[in-house]
Amino acid sequence: MLLAGTSARAHLVRDTAVLLDLGEHAVEAELQLPPDQLALALTGSFDAVPAEVLRERAARLPAYVREHFGASTPDGRPFQVEVGAVGVQRVQDGDCLVAHVTLRAPPGASARAFTLTDTLVLHQVMNHRALVSVRRDFHTGLFGEGQELVGVVSAQTPSLLIDRTHGSWWTGFQAAFRLGLRHIAEGTDHLLFLLVLLLPASLCARGGRWREPDRLGSSLKRVLGVVTAFTVGHSLTLAAATVGVLRLPSQPVEVLIAVSILVSAVHAGRPLFPGREPLVAAAFGLVHGLAFATVLAGMGLDSGALALSILGFNLGIEAMQAAVVLLVLPWLLLWSRGRGFTVLRIGGAAVGGAAACGWVLERALGVGTPLGPWVEAASRHAWVGLVVLAAVALGMSRRGGRREVRAA
Repeated sequence: MLLAGTSARAHLVRDTAVLLDLGEHAVEAELQLPPDQLALALTGSFDAVPAEVLRERAARLPAYVREHFGASTPDGRPFQVEVGAVGVQRVQDGDCLVAHVTLRAPPGASARAFTLTDTLVLHQVMNHRALVSVRRDFHTGLFGEGQELVGVVSAQTPSLLIDRTHGSWWTGFQAAFRLGLRHIAEGTDHLLFLLVLLLPASLCARGGRWREPDRLGSSLKRVLGVVTAFTVGHSLTLAAATVGVLRLPSQPVEVLIAVSILVSAVHAGRPLFPGREPLVAAAFGLVHGLAFATVLAGMGLDSGALALSILGFNLGIEAMQAAVVLLVLPWLLLWSRGRGFTVLRIGGAAVGGAAACGWVLERALGVGTPLGPWVEAASRHAWVGLVVLAAVALGMSRRGGRREVRAA
């Protein structure tokens, strides 16, 4: 009866999260601590107001983290602990005190096998837990998209042995390649730019208009030039941005990507730069590469892992681009030599231009429109569109062929 009337604040329901990014010689750790339990550990009082406690003790928090969080090699040599930014951040459903810590292995030791010791909060709050997960580990194919729980730290067992020596360079390279494939498969704006730019690739431009189909050899050469130039452009900025040589805010990059689609859509309707498509593809490829780099940038990879990540990721991008072009281009070339191709060209340009306008408004001004989401939703049914394109292209080419036979 007495317990029924007391406060339930002593029932602790939130855990600390420890997210690890592993390299060869250092581990980057992100600690997410619940403010109420941290305040309880710092003051020993259930009545303490977490926000006030953290504000009053902000200057001492880095030292507190350094005192209660660390690592050592299997033979007992301590890692060097460097505490970076510490502050309150919004994490999922609530605020957390987030601390960034670098654990550097001693000379000659690897950071892939170590004992992690964490007594943050646990030194006072006995029923608290810390969930330890690996977020990034090139050798085991983790790039921050998911987390692998490796153990739980408690007051009874404050240390955890972490062994990641089972990974390999090849596993990391394969994961980076798959990441590149998936990034393009899900990157509707990147593919839309390339496809809209290829719409008039099989046509000749004269008098400010797209005219009859060009020779097959010339069309293929033009397509190859566009794809190659786009590849070279985004590969350069992907590498430069990933290693930190080139950095731009994400918002203007995303806006420029939408503008690139709009320009290519206008060009598909009326030739703006006939014969210079490769140059335009290379220029806009530089912009698209900056967006690609956001996937790998800031991972803190070692030089060898970073180089293989860039190579694998870029090859994945190229493989998916090549697959899309090989699946779509034959039907575009076939239809362009039949009837009704102008309808596809103008319709495709209109769809691309509308989506681009929607993305520009959304990314530059924060104005929501249904145009971009509609195109992204349609892209999930790309196989249906490809089957329809192939069937119509075959039908139109046959009708065009029969018409030429009758005329002869």
